[in-house]
Amino acid sequence: GSACSGCSAASGCAGAVSDAVSGVSGSIMGTVSGCGASGASGTCRQLPLSYQIKQLEAELKVKLFERTRAGVTLTEAGKLLYDRTENILSYVRSTELEVSKAGKKQVLRIGITPTTVTTIMPYISRFSRENCDVNFEVRDAITFTLLNYLMDGIIDVSVVRTPIKLEGLNYLELDEEPMIAVLPPEIPENETKKEGISLKKLTGCPLIIYRRYEEFLMKAFGEKNLQPDIFCVCDDPRDAMLWVQEGLATAVFPRSMEDLCTDLPIRIIEEEKLKTRILLAWKKDRRPSAVMQDFINICEKYAGNPAI
Repeated sequence: GSACSGCSAASGCAGAVSDAVSGVSGSIMGTVSGCGASGASGTCRQLPLSYQIKQLEAELKVKLFERTRAGVTLTEAGKLLYDRTENILSYVRSTELEVSKAGKKQVLRIGITPTTVTTIMPYISRFSRENCDVNFEVRDAITFTLLNYLMDGIIDVSVVRTPIKLEGLNYLELDEEPMIAVLPPEIPENETKKEGISLKKLTGCPLIIYRRYEEFLMKAFGEKNLQPDIFCVCDDPRDAMLWVQEGLATAVFPRSMEDLCTDLPIRIIEEEKLKTRILLAWKKDRRPSAVMQDFINICEKYAGNPAI
């Protein structure tokens, strides 16, 4: 195609890229999305396979679907293509937004995990007050998903929490915090006033833990030769709070989740090895844009400062 010059031309190129990606993968996206949420993870029923899908399978030399009398099921290769295509299209849409606002508003693309929102918001607020010409595009996901987004260029920076692998990343520490035990509401008042609780004491309680920290917690118990009573492993700490409110068990989470614990007794877990670090991370081999560097500088300047 012809070279691009100026914002309108650049925007046109971004649109063309989006069309090209959509054209190559449109069939698989259409087939999968036609199945609803189950399509990305499982089975598509009574959907005709297009000639374009067959062409794509021939070009990639891999089967994308398992065809049976009962319907059509995505293969592992098909699931991977679906996920990657979603990421590519998301990146293109984000680029279109950014390019269309060139010379008007800049865009900072940031990833945030559910347990780090309260930590990063003061930094975002400070940055926004000092950079009124910047808009934000936020991705909410678990740490491992956000790391993939970083490596794929879907986001510029991400707030993540240890334990994680940091290969290929630059990062700076924003905060460090202990884990907390969120107790059922029927705990006696005199028990709630104690500042801490030991791992040994927790072995006497049925526990609800966040899957993200299962290995982390079990290692800490194991190093003290303790066997915890794991009542439930969950993916969303907000759901776990409902279980605690019903008096079913004690929840163990990072301290930044305490805002969800309305009227529930909270005890800090007295174990240094269970402290987690909250980091701002970005891809090591990527040169930061001006707006990205400005945000990093703000975070570096005020890191660990409660009065940002």
